[in-house]
Amino acid sequence: MRLSDAEAPAAIARLLAADLTEAPFRVPAPDANSDASEGAPVYELRLRSREHESEILLLIWPSLDRADVRLGKSTWTLKGIDSVETYPGVEVLFRREQPPAILFVSVDGRVALVA
Repeated sequence: MRLSDAEAPAAIARLLAADLTEAPFRVPAPDANSDASEGAPVYELRLRSREHESEILLLIWPSLDRADVRLGKSTWTLKGIDSVETYPGVEVLFRREQPPAILFVSVDGRVALVA
């Protein structure tokens, strides 16, 4: 699936058993004179990391093809995502083709970025 697919945020949240909400901020509209509420939505997914015993915040920016993962003081960001692969019971994989990179988020709350 593509990150910009309407059902992508909910599908990712279901797989990770994460709470899904719309973030309190949006991607600004291209027109500098537009109202901030007219921008594209950003989604927050919150899940527990069993390994680190803390919360992971996954931000999904569909209109920017971007995903950010925050765990404690660490952040992983992947831009230019071409596809999202879901592996039920295992992980979500965000893939960028050029230059090649993969961001993994497992159902146990493990995170890895390979670039």
